[in-house]
Amino acid sequence: MTALVAVSMLVAGCDKTPADLHGLPKDAAERATQCGRAALAYTAAGGDKDAAEQKRRQDLLQKVIDATDFFSAIGLDDAKGKALLGDIKGTLAGGNWLATLNNCKAAYALGDAEPLPKLPDDPKTKPAACAAVAVAASFKDGTMDPTQLQKKVLSDPQSSYFLIAAAGQDGGLAAAQNAMASQVEWAIASGAVGPLTDACVKEYPKAAANAAVTLPADDGQAVAACSFSVGLFRELGGAEGDMAQAVQKKLEASKAIPDLDLATSPKKLIAQALDLGPPANVLKACDARFK
Repeated sequence: MTALVAVSMLVAGCDKTPADLHGLPKDAAERATQCGRAALAYTAAGGDKDAAEQKRRQDLLQKVIDATDFFSAIGLDDAKGKALLGDIKGTLAGGNWLATLNNCKAAYALGDAEPLPKLPDDPKTKPAACAAVAVAASFKDGTMDPTQLQKKVLSDPQSSYFLIAAAGQDGGLAAAQNAMASQVEWAIASGAVGPLTDACVKEYPKAAANAAVTLPADDGQAVAACSFSVGLFRELGGAEGDMAQAVQKKLEASKAIPDLDLATSPKKLIAQALDLGPPANVLKACDARFK
């Protein structure tokens, strides 16, 4: 019995699975790889820092490797293990490595969380930055084909909402798209797409991807809102484009006249769109409203 107890204590002592995973994978190898790559990405991002900060990040990387028992967890030799660890292209493209690192630090009690970047204070820049964060989140596979950018922006409920919010500033939709595009690199390089997304939704609650949309009871106001969303998606192609064209036909068949005060004022249309919620969700509500 004593021997069995001793063995069980030894096994328990070797188990480095945190009591609270903080959202990290349950599998030890997957968790060690994710944490190691996040720490390596953080170390690489500190290349322009002073020597003391660079050393601090390198030391943190080693602590993460040790805490997760990286090489034992992945079951690879030194050379193959380092190759696996160093393959951080996907980690960087995902844009959320800093948030992952903080989860790892919390799970393994490695000290305080690293500071997260904040949204711009400028109210004219903030919505464009949020649109860029949403776009960065949709480019997890590392694809940055400019031809796909507009489609990704509009088809994603959150980025399309933020784009409209940016369009509400000076310059309209075209200027908003340029402002958003200029922030995408910052969003990815932040390493905190997840926390920044949370901050954006807190700033703009109606941008929540699952936000329910209730169209105005007045048909004229509803038609104006639906026509606005149709205009955004009609030429997009894919499921959203098909739905937009279907909704357009329903609007024409209904013979409902749009509220002219709304339909002739881009600023009022944008304000209405922001009050309703993500334009993709508005389009779905329009499809259900008009038969």
